[in-house]
Amino acid sequence: MIRRPVVSGKFYADDGEDLKSQIKNCFFHPVGPGSLPVTSERREGTIGLIVPHAGYMASGPVAAWAYWKASSLMRPATVVIVGPNHTGLGTRLSLWLDEAWETPLGSVEIDHELGERIIAMSNGMIVSDTAGHLYEHSIEVQLPFLQFLYDDFKIVPIIMTDQRLETALMVSEILEKVSSERKDLLIIASSDLNHYESHEITMEKDSELVGLLIERKYREAFDVSRERRITACGLGPIVAVRESFESMDVLSNTTSGEVIGDRYRTVGYFAALLQ
Repeated sequence: MIRRPVVSGKFYADDGEDLKSQIKNCFFHPVGPGSLPVTSERREGTIGLIVPHAGYMASGPVAAWAYWKASSLMRPATVVIVGPNHTGLGTRLSLWLDEAWETPLGSVEIDHELGERIIAMSNGMIVSDTAGHLYEHSIEVQLPFLQFLYDDFKIVPIIMTDQRLETALMVSEILEKVSSERKDLLIIASSDLNHYESHEITMEKDSELVGLLIERKYREAFDVSRERRITACGLGPIVAVRESFESMDVLSNTTSGEVIGDRYRTVGYFAALLQ
């Protein structure tokens, strides 16, 4: 089975040339980094990213910060992408092991060897499953940015329906192990932050949450999210990837209000580098 794009023409342009132009505009947007990335030839040196996954017209300039930084540090052989499940379909932890994923910029192959290794290490928690991925956008929207930067890489897509802290830490242990075995990985957590409140409220809530994540205070992060109703949709993927690295540097943290102008009903976005 080849995974066809489901949000092209909605979250990003469905024509290849238009999509390249759209991505370039994300880098040059006033909220973006201001220049196109320069891609390193360095293969080894696994790093992580936290990247938003909304439509490019809203979150693209923030996502551009993450990819701009990553491109200067390494050229990965495989990208592991961990995203949340917005559809409710599939298993608790779904890893796509079928054939390639397609976007308007071409196809990306699956790293079957690494995917099977991750499944084997999970003791039945992570399973091969396509249903969780069929209509889910959180991984798909990362691919055109990656294709814009890199011409030769594979992916391992993982969707988390079960985002409990204990599950996220289990996934983190696996990511740490594969990172020790492979030095040519880029590991991405795909998540937006607080939803549908004003720019000021969202920034206040998100700043508190991001501060806890920097300090690795995960239990507090989950508690604060519940108590203050911070509606970050991918807290599980964020913790799973964050805990796999020592340091976390925030590259951009704002809301859709700063990007598209509506500051009354916003979504929070942040981009971070993990090393």
